[in-house]
Amino acid sequence: MTETTSTSLMPTRSEVVRAVSFGVRAPSIHNTQPWRWEYQPGVLELYADRSRQLPALDPDGRSLLLSCGAALELARLGFAASGWRTEVDRLPDPDRPDLLARIHAVGRTAVQPATVARARAAEHRRTERRPFRVEPVAEEAVRSLLAAATDSGVYAYAVERGDEKLDLAVVFSWADAVELMDPAYRAELAHWTRAGEALDGVPAAAVPHVAAGALRHTEVPMRDFEAGITGGQPLVDLVDERPVYLVLFSTADDRAARLRAGEAYARVSVEAERLGLASSAMTQAVDLPAVRERFRMLMNWPDHPQMVLRIGHPQPGPTPPPTGRRPLTAVFHYEE
Repeated sequence: MTETTSTSLMPTRSEVVRAVSFGVRAPSIHNTQPWRWEYQPGVLELYADRSRQLPALDPDGRSLLLSCGAALELARLGFAASGWRTEVDRLPDPDRPDLLARIHAVGRTAVQPATVARARAAEHRRTERRPFRVEPVAEEAVRSLLAAATDSGVYAYAVERGDEKLDLAVVFSWADAVELMDPAYRAELAHWTRAGEALDGVPAAAVPHVAAGALRHTEVPMRDFEAGITGGQPLVDLVDERPVYLVLFSTADDRAARLRAGEAYARVSVEAERLGLASSAMTQAVDLPAVRERFRMLMNWPDHPQMVLRIGHPQPGPTPPPTGRRPLTAVFHYEE
């Protein structure tokens, strides 16, 4: 027997802490970490922390839900790495909209090698904003990334045709300009970028610095975090980047769909790390509701784009330090 189920069998405190520790490692918009967790015997609850929503960049809370969905996926992975099967109730209480999910530990199971590999990848995964190496991502790896994204009502699409890449570049350039023209956006970006070590936000050490007059050689523009701070990663060799652009879609566009899209985001980023690749989110074209709908229509997509990911081979050498995380005591309440 590899699995058991018992109403009296519950995770230990250290196993719950491990699950939450995985969850808080999730990527989030501007590293806002917009979540909090509560544990009651047998059930771990995930809540949205609305005080960390970005009013200029995320007026409808879509990115907050994606961020929390990523945390939900990684918390489940943390339970699985401790030998627990889990089930999830998403948005279980209409009267408590900030209660996003309940994770139920439903039984013990043998930890499979694939779970160990995914857990190890999740512990090392980080957002890579630096240029990737020039070699393309293998087709087999792209298939694995697409498979990792697929779930109920959620899937990914690799933008590979030249005309689609050109359209993607045009839309992202326009969306980037729209955001940068907004003083509230620029102030918000400056607020969430950090000159030194911090428990949240985007540190300068993780931001590439492009010298004045130089242009980054990338097909699709990335968010310019240097609008808020001078980057601490000087780019000496501006290589011609050729990442894979993966678009995460949902067939619906309600809160549950956005939460699931965030779960897919975490799975894809973990799978990329497992394959020796690196990833970062590109969200300018999906941040604002009107821009997102125009993006969808211009690309002639029937379903709803929730996020674009750039994935490629990381540069050799030391990686930037990991972005900070708030202590568990600030985001987690455990009830015996």
